Amino acid sequence: MTQKPEEIEDLRVRRTRKLLQQAFIEITVEKGFAALTIRDITERAMVNRSTFYRHYLDKYDLLEQYMNEIYEMTEDQSASAEKQKPDSQGTSSGPLNLLKHIQQNAEFYRVMLGPKGDPYFAQRFRQNTEKRFRSLFATALKELQPDTLPIDLKLSCIAYAGMGATVWWLEQEQPCPPEQLAIWLGQLSSAIAGPSLKPNK
Repeated sequence: MTQKPEEIEDLRVRRTRKLLQQAFIEITVEKGFAALTIRDITERAMVNRSTFYRHYLDKYDLLEQYMNEIYEMTEDQSASAEKQKPDSQGTSSGPLNLLKHIQQNAEFYRVMLGPKGDPYFAQRFRQNTEKRFRSLFATALKELQPDTLPIDLKLSCIAYAGMGATVWWLEQEQPCPPEQLAIWLGQLSSAIAGPSLKPNK
C-alpha cells in the first residue's frame, strides 16, 4: 500500500524529532543541561540548525515539549491499563509506567534532577507527579470533610516525597525494580494522605 505524502512527511517529522531528542538526552548526560548548546544537539543529530528551529524555539522549548510528550505517553499507557485501576498491592499503572520510562533513561533523569540539571525540570516533574496523584485519588477528593487538612498540602507533600524517592532510587542506581518502588511510593502516599484519602477503586 502506497503511503500518502502527508504520512511520509509525518514520519519524517517524527524521525527528526526523535533524533533531536536523543541527541539532547545524550549530551545532557555528558555535559549537563546548562552547558548544552544547540550546536551540540544538531551536530550529534546530524541535522542543520534551521531544521532544529523548525521544531523547537531553543533547548528549553525542546525540554518542555519532551516532558509533555513523556507525560502524555505514560498517561495513554495507563488509560489502556484499566484506566489507572490500582492493583491488589496498591500500585497504579500511572506511576509505574513513568518509573519504567525513568529506568530506561536513568542517566538523563539523574542529571536533570541533580545539581547539573535545570530547576524548571524538577518543578515540572513535581507538578506532574502531583497531577498523577490527584487523578489517582479523584474519587476520595470529592468526599473529603471540610475539617481535614488542605488537599493541596497533602498532594504537595506526596509529590515531594515521590520525587525524593525517585532521586534516591536513581542515586542508588536502581537497587530495586520499578514495580517495587511503585509499591513503596503507594505506601508513602497512603501514609502521608492518611485515612481520609484512598486510591480510586
